[in-house]
Amino acid sequence: MKNKIRVLLLAALSAFISAQAKTTQELEQLTFAADSLYSLGQIDAALAISEKIIRLAEQTGDEAAITSSYTSQGVYLRSSGRIEEAVKAYDTALKHARQLPQDSQENLEALTTLYNNLATLHLDMKNAERAGKYAEEAVKLAEKCEDKDFRSQIFAVCSSIFIKQEKFSLAKTYLTKAAAIAHDSGQTDAELSSRSYYLLALFRSGASSDEINTYMDETQKLTQKVQSTMTLVVFYQIQFIIRQAQKDYARAIETAGNILHLPNIGDYPFLLYDIYNNLHLTYKETGNYKMAYGTLLKAKELSDSLFVDEKSRQLEELSEKYESQKKELELQQLNEKRTQERHVMQGWIIGLAFILTIAVSAGIYLLQRQKLKLERQKRKAKEQEKQFEQLQRSTELQMTHDYLEQLEEERSRLAKELHDGICNDLLALEMKIQSESENTKNEWTENLKHTRENIRKVSHALLPPTFQAATIDQILRSYLNDLSAGRCRISLITLPEDADWSVLPDEMALNIYRIIQEATGNALKHASASVIEVSLKWELPDLVLNVTDNGKGISEGRKATGLRSIKERAKDLKAKLHIQTSEAGSSVEVTIPIFR
Repeated sequence: MKNKIRVLLLAALSAFISAQAKTTQELEQLTFAADSLYSLGQIDAALAISEKIIRLAEQTGDEAAITSSYTSQGVYLRSSGRIEEAVKAYDTALKHARQLPQDSQENLEALTTLYNNLATLHLDMKNAERAGKYAEEAVKLAEKCEDKDFRSQIFAVCSSIFIKQEKFSLAKTYLTKAAAIAHDSGQTDAELSSRSYYLLALFRSGASSDEINTYMDETQKLTQKVQSTMTLVVFYQIQFIIRQAQKDYARAIETAGNILHLPNIGDYPFLLYDIYNNLHLTYKETGNYKMAYGTLLKAKELSDSLFVDEKSRQLEELSEKYESQKKELELQQLNEKRTQERHVMQGWIIGLAFILTIAVSAGIYLLQRQKLKLERQKRKAKEQEKQFEQLQRSTELQMTHDYLEQLEEERSRLAKELHDGICNDLLALEMKIQSESENTKNEWTENLKHTRENIRKVSHALLPPTFQAATIDQILRSYLNDLSAGRCRISLITLPEDADWSVLPDEMALNIYRIIQEATGNALKHASASVIEVSLKWELPDLVLNVTDNGKGISEGRKATGLRSIKERAKDLKAKLHIQTSEAGSSVEVTIPIFR
């Protein structure tokens, strides 16, 4: 009888231990999968997995695991722009974190990380008071943490928040501590980064030029030991801003040269554009107009290439917000790694107990576990292959969307420069000529008026239309009417005639407007068309756009920015694009799925 009871107890213990080990292992696998998807930009997929992680963590009753799961969910929600939901997730994590005993370094670091994340989140929400409160709580708790690298990261992130709040004294205090920790541990990159932001705090707090220059010269010595290009860029950019403000233009030019000679700087075209765009103003102040003109041309060339070549996606985010988010992710991953290590240790202890109590069944259990592991690996490989295919498709769509967004921003910038810069200069020249003699005044005045009006039309064409005040059909009629001239007749047909065009989202309407703008522009400029017909027809569930002309056609071999723009916008609309061109004329047909 006793032997039977012993066997039953051992079987029950085995089942319990096996269930606990399975739950712990599943939590680790799901956490790793969610973090991997998040790092790849698959935020929605990471959020879906986080729901399951939270349910499993709550089943275990482990406050540390529950805190970690809600904290991760808060990071994912914040990255996807769902700020209110992120606040709820962080508040729940904070509620559980306060239940953890702070005599454990792991629990103390988890609570510190949570306060740091809350501070960053509320800063994004423009709630400066709460952001500062959480940041101060984070640095107070970080002072108690034994891990020096962890303390240094917390001090750096919170200091960037203090700088934004203009709490420069507090920022300088913790940046000094962060720099000292990095110096003691021999982390030169981290030391230069902390000292760079300390230099920024000195400058913004109105410190004297002597104090700023002394600190800057001391920090300059570290650049000889730093390997990270981006760490050097941050320091040199802050140095460039300060020297421009001090009107030390010669040394500002020297600093810009240091950036341009950094290794692999050519991999960051947006950064190069920003450098040249500011450097030409410095040359202008020194009276070196030749170099000012040359650097301005380089900026223009970079600007053109950035928005024509779709593969130039090296956006450099050197703002304090980017640094905060980057360090926040590092802290979160560090916390997750330590939680995983604790779970692994628990798994080893449970496994040893299981082997000691059920030695007879250990061989069979290990064999079955190995078979299950192989099956899981096969399933996991298939799931990863499917996820990467989905990632590839979504990445292509996102690249197209980013291309069009940056293209619209560049159009708006060029329109503003044409309208506010060149047009006003021509107007001033026109007024000056009017003061000249009557013989030369009339001819010059008419030419200038004609030139200024042409530039104004170009700037207006570059600007995106406003769909709040009018619908797409009304905007198109106005645009095509202005475009029509004696040499070309342009007509617009919209069917059905009583259609409600306000149902189209603004972003979709803008893409349709730009496609028609590029197609009609190509027909006028390159095909020399005398008749152009534009039609918009509802053929539910689709909307069909058609632009035809009687021009001489456009060669497919020509590098046409207009055709590339049409293709990119059709791709962004998930539409079918069909282009026909010949000597007898051309047609562009776009079938846009609306209600599918």
